[in-house]
Amino acid sequence: MRERPFTWKDPQFTYADALTGARLIMLPYLVYGLTAPLPGMAIATLLAMIGTDLVDGTIARKSGQRREFGGILDSSVDFVVIYSVFTTLFAIGILPWSKWLPILATGLLIAGTQILSVRKAKDLTFARVRFGKLVGQLQFVYLPVLLLRTFWLRDGWAQTLDNVLFGLLAAAMLANAVDHARILRGLRPSDRTRLE
Repeated sequence: MRERPFTWKDPQFTYADALTGARLIMLPYLVYGLTAPLPGMAIATLLAMIGTDLVDGTIARKSGQRREFGGILDSSVDFVVIYSVFTTLFAIGILPWSKWLPILATGLLIAGTQILSVRKAKDLTFARVRFGKLVGQLQFVYLPVLLLRTFWLRDGWAQTLDNVLFGLLAAAMLANAVDHARILRGLRPSDRTRLE
């Protein structure tokens, strides 16, 4: 069965899209929980957000509602959520600048690559990136560990776990950056296009 193209005139959002959108609705509660600070609210909201991320794709597949727009919506919402939370953690002094800067640089690289990809394709299609999913998954693993370590787990092993997870995340972000650089080279206009 051929996928019906998405249009804003008749979007026909699915149950999976609603779960994905719920993460955006929960984001202000998470930010408030971090800044108030209300650690229980923050970690509960973050875990609920991670839960919706884990099940929305499964629901889309099992209900026969899987479509390209849903994947793009999921990636876009995850991007907004993850980088908003990391920036909030940096702003309130939980995430040091030495960890925030590589995360920010990765976010800017991802955003730039995907914007240029959409402009070149003249369609709402994101460039396929080999390590993008891995980076997102590691970020969603690192965030709760960071919150638990900040608010409850003060022992040395928790700091070690934090550093190990961030090391894995940094390695994945580096691989992702190399992949994005390759994609950006392919998105450059050719010499013929520049001459016309």
